[in-house]
Amino acid sequence: MRKIFNKLIMMAALILGLDMGLWGVIQAAADADVQRTPEEQVITKPTENQLPGDRLVTGRIVSIRGNQMEIDIGTVKSFYVPVRPATAKGQTFEVGQPIIITLNDHNAVVDYHHPNERSDHQVLRGKLTTPLTVGLDKAVIETSQGIKTLMVADRAKGKLTAIPVGVEAFFLADESGQLVDAQLAVQRRSTNPGKTIKHEAKAPMNRSGRPSKARVGIAH
Repeated sequence: MRKIFNKLIMMAALILGLDMGLWGVIQAAADADVQRTPEEQVITKPTENQLPGDRLVTGRIVSIRGNQMEIDIGTVKSFYVPVRPATAKGQTFEVGQPIIITLNDHNAVVDYHHPNERSDHQVLRGKLTTPLTVGLDKAVIETSQGIKTLMVADRAKGKLTAIPVGVEAFFLADESGQLVDAQLAVQRRSTNPGKTIKHEAKAPMNRSGRPSKARVGIAH
């Protein structure tokens, strides 16, 4: 009788332990779901130092290896940013520190900085007067304050080469004065759903060949 009683106690303890272990697994999964939601701020309109469509994502530095920093932004996979922009601006980062990453409308890294650190980015509105120079490292922009010649960061060359000459656009310069991003100031939506033609809007023509009074959709 005593042996049976001892076996019952052991079985109860085992079942209780499994239940507690299972609850721990469930709780850990729930916590992981919460952590997978990135903390971010979306810029909807152009400001003095941000372009519309930019996202400011908060994360924490996990590791710094070679020329890359591994950032935990609360998703399953870590995010990686190059160390070079920080080095060029004299910034230093350490493992464990929080960090704010700026992503553009193409989900590419524009810049990053420490929380509460002043942003000296500058948004310029103007037109490219010529295609980018040989090497794509310099842009000549006509603005309301006159002609400005700025160097182009490597990570922004793809965006800058897509900007047509003579078309109004926003240009973003970082603390070092380099252009790190750009986008058209005016976008015309195509008749094809989901497709946007990125150049200045022109008034559509009607069947008689005269300008139509229909409004052109503008994307901000």
